[in-house]
Amino acid sequence: MEASVERRKFPRFNLLVDVLVSKRAASERERLLVTKNISQGGVCIIAYEEFQEQDILDLRIFLPEDNVPLQVTGKVAWIKEFVIGDSPGNRRYDMGVEFMDIDEESIQKINRHLFSFKQINL
Repeated sequence: MEASVERRKFPRFNLLVDVLVSKRAASERERLLVTKNISQGGVCIIAYEEFQEQDILDLRIFLPEDNVPLQVTGKVAWIKEFVIGDSPGNRRYDMGVEFMDIDEESIQKINRHLFSFKQINL
């Protein structure tokens, strides 16, 4: 069995924050979801319905202590289904979203937050 190789460009940090997600399609409704982790290059989101790989999403990520959410565009890179408890009705999806369009200010906000979070938890 081959060892798992880490292919991420940026380290990820566990972070549970609200994120508003909408597919980049006409009249697509926004969904309030929660992140699982985040990095400079992307985010893992816990979804209650299945998205498709390659879906283009508009995201508004609410970092703690920031009054204005980060607004980024991302592409669904992968999806993993899981079930909470014994009921198939409790399906959830971990969804990896790669940032496609993120400005330098948003990257700096992510870095500032992750650096302060890392310092607090050492």
